[in-house]
Amino acid sequence: MDFIRTVSLICMRRKAIFVNRTSVIRCFCQKASENSSTKIDKPYESAVDRLYKKLMGKVPQTVVVVTTAEYDILKNRWLNKGITCTSFTNVSYHPPIVSFCVNHPSKMHDLLLRTQHFAIHVLGKDQVAYSLEFAKHVNDDIDQFARVPHTQGHEIVILCYRGIPIIAGCSAVMQCRVHSVHTVGDHHVWYGSVFDAVVSDDAPDTLLYYFKSFRSVGDEIFIKAFEDATLPYEDWTHEAHLRMAWTYITEYGKEKATPFIREGIQHFNEQNKDKVKFGYHETITGFYISIVADSVNRTSALTFDEFISKNSFLFDKNVISKYYTKGRLYSDDARHSFVTPDICPLPC
Repeated sequence: MDFIRTVSLICMRRKAIFVNRTSVIRCFCQKASENSSTKIDKPYESAVDRLYKKLMGKVPQTVVVVTTAEYDILKNRWLNKGITCTSFTNVSYHPPIVSFCVNHPSKMHDLLLRTQHFAIHVLGKDQVAYSLEFAKHVNDDIDQFARVPHTQGHEIVILCYRGIPIIAGCSAVMQCRVHSVHTVGDHHVWYGSVFDAVVSDDAPDTLLYYFKSFRSVGDEIFIKAFEDATLPYEDWTHEAHLRMAWTYITEYGKEKATPFIREGIQHFNEQNKDKVKFGYHETITGFYISIVADSVNRTSALTFDEFISKNSFLFDKNVISKYYTKGRLYSDDARHSFVTPDICPLPC
């Protein structure tokens, strides 16, 4: 199989479609917008904008992970980074050029400007966990590849030698040099000249999604993994609880979201009963539903990262102690049914 045909196969392999019953739209979407030093104002959403999003919700999107690497001379180490996106497309066969989009602003955009190299991984339908891993917002000191099998690709010469991180077991992988980049609307459009490509004939069918409402690919993947109880239990953190509540409340409102949150936690706990130590608690659940819903109503935020940056107090696990005494909160009644606070009333 010649090189051009290999690239063609990568761009054409789009078979399996995962459709989540609560899945939602995100045009040219990727992970929830990362924090960056630059901010942009979101324009008013017109009727045409909403119709466009609805139309794009009927178009299946390939889920890919874009990776790159940079040498940090000050810390004397290499920084491997990856990002999940669903905006991958073929641009040209002769020469082979592909494109993908990242949010504006984006730390990944700034990093790609410096590295000028990247790899695009077309995920298989059994690699939802990888798409979730690279959809998270993480600090630079966090190793995104710690739990992801990978090798190093072609060498990049930046003070010393190192390859682009290549995720193992993907349906296909392309290694690219930057061809060009353009800012269009609220996204940066990256074009890559493909200099190496691999297609796996043994890998499962390609992972695809389509979206029916407005939710970023990171939130969509996270909620699907939560609902299916395929989210790794070690990732079921306090932040994950907040993200789940924010996603449902943003989409449905507090009242309609409440049964999704309650039943979702109970289902997830049941599927992980050998790992759960504390178990489901009705009052704690109800408390955070109220607090997150109040924060959603008071905060203008398009992404979870933006929401949590404006409501960082939610990370404080002791915030509930401002409303409840320990005796009331950890009583048997509070565990099995919601009890009102005895220190400070919940926000309306």
